[in-house]
Amino acid sequence: MSRTLRLASVAALAALFVTTGAQAADAPPSIAALFQRVPDLPANAEEAATWVDKTGRLVHPGLLALKADIAAHQRAMEQVQLVTAHDHQAQGAVVTENLQKGLADVGIDMARMQRDPAYAKEVQDRMRQMSPQELMAMSQKMNAPLNADPRVRNQAQAMVVDTPVVRAAAEAGRAYTDGQLARLQSHQKWWREADEAAAKLREKPLQVGVAKPRMEWENIGCDAGCRAAWDAYASAALPLMIARDTEALRVHRATLQRHRASVAEGLKTADRHLVAAQYGATSRSQAHRAWIAGYDAAALGEISFLVDRITDSVKSAAVVTHCGKQVVLAPGAVCR
Repeated sequence: MSRTLRLASVAALAALFVTTGAQAADAPPSIAALFQRVPDLPANAEEAATWVDKTGRLVHPGLLALKADIAAHQRAMEQVQLVTAHDHQAQGAVVTENLQKGLADVGIDMARMQRDPAYAKEVQDRMRQMSPQELMAMSQKMNAPLNADPRVRNQAQAMVVDTPVVRAAAEAGRAYTDGQLARLQSHQKWWREADEAAAKLREKPLQVGVAKPRMEWENIGCDAGCRAAWDAYASAALPLMIARDTEALRVHRATLQRHRASVAEGLKTADRHLVAAQYGATSRSQAHRAWIAGYDAAALGEISFLVDRITDSVKSAAVVTHCGKQVVLAPGAVCR
């Protein structure tokens, strides 16, 4: 890819992310916009059952749209990273080309060295016999094509000449990703504790107030009277089970609110840096672009984690409501 084409590609991709108050119609939503769309968990198990179907498949329109836009944002960032990869490849090709020229200038055939061990040893032996001054002179002559080639980008200089907003975004991104593991471990601990508390709630014995038939509902001997008794028992037990699921759901709801509050400021800051730096698309520094891409991925990961936990929570809360009396009458059967 030529330098002109690379710069044109970068500029085009940067335009994808530029926001001016309102989001461009075809631009992927920003981190802030995605985070604002993360919903609270439903207030009760009956409502949770409207978010997923009986198979546990998510059907909530808002969450489905949010997941689709998270994927769209990821795809857009992949294009920015693709430009970075092409740039890195192009720089590598330039360095290799100049290295071959430099070696040829000092009488070394690079291609022959790679395929001919005897020739490679001959070159090494010759260099061992050189004085330090001769080696220095050889090195300077060998590096001359590389140093003179305007296509070669000094990465240290590229970091310096990047705009202040790009440098700030890169530094913030590096710090944010450095703290990612600690944040993840903390959040996983909160949700693990919530899952354990919810499981204990679901294990609490029910005070049904109606005698449970001794014969199993599925038993061939369970006659009409037996089935009527089971129906009465299920009618009394089912609301209690749903209420128990609601109580467990509220534990997850409180954890979601705690989690969301803990990441809100960090995501707000990330969004500000990423938008100002145009997601690194205009950066000349490979290091800066990598840190900014990592920043975006880590921030987006926070949102995806919340979406996954919301989905898991509504799935577990909806099972009894979807199954209805069947979960009482034949708890081992697949609900249909």
